[in-house]
Amino acid sequence: MNLEFLKPHVVLELWYLVVPISVFVVLAAKYLENILMPMLGFMLGGFFVSPMLIEWMGKVEFLKGIQQKLLENYTLNLIFVVVLGLLCGAVLYGLYKIFVFLAGFLAGGALGYFVTQLVIRERHLGTLGQLDLNILIPIGVGIALGVICGLIAVKKSAQVLAVISLLVASYLLAFSAVGWLYVWIAKSPKQEVSKLFESQPIVFALFFVWLILFVFGLSLNFRKRARQAPKGKETDKINQ
Repeated sequence: MNLEFLKPHVVLELWYLVVPISVFVVLAAKYLENILMPMLGFMLGGFFVSPMLIEWMGKVEFLKGIQQKLLENYTLNLIFVVVLGLLCGAVLYGLYKIFVFLAGFLAGGALGYFVTQLVIRERHLGTLGQLDLNILIPIGVGIALGVICGLIAVKKSAQVLAVISLLVASYLLAFSAVGWLYVWIAKSPKQEVSKLFESQPIVFALFFVWLILFVFGLSLNFRKRARQAPKGKETDKINQ
């Protein structure tokens, strides 16, 4: 399984960004919706998109010079990764909010429109000026219900976003742990860490660690806390 085009070694080289951000997401995914999407976009842009973009530059003649500078200059490469990560974070956050609202709006709007059509289809409601109320009312109900459903979808998006972020963050943590262990045991350079995917036992270990971290993150962020009984009631129970 060749994943060289993803440049997995970038995750190891930028461990000082990957590990703190991933740990932060795993521990507090449920409470950080407003910054989780930019953070998720930063991780995807910095550790997945930027290596692919640098690889693509080598295939375009007038961009080969830029690619060479990025590969030779570590500081310049780091700046490129951070800037692209921030850009992807901002874009993904905006698109995510828009997509969630539109999905809720379209679903609620379609439901409101067709249900209203069924209710009033046998009735003639007249006109409002030159507008047919039999058409205007279903559209109005659909828009109103669509806006409500869109707002509800955005409000509930925290749970969906938390799960997606946990998947990405737990994978990056698992890959960092297994990847560094592989580099240390195999005594190979970080640039050859993609070779770990050629070993089924190591891939299984990667998946196992990923699953443990993901389940841990889910239990930490979504477990229900037992409600504490008021002190007065606890005292009454003891006296009884």
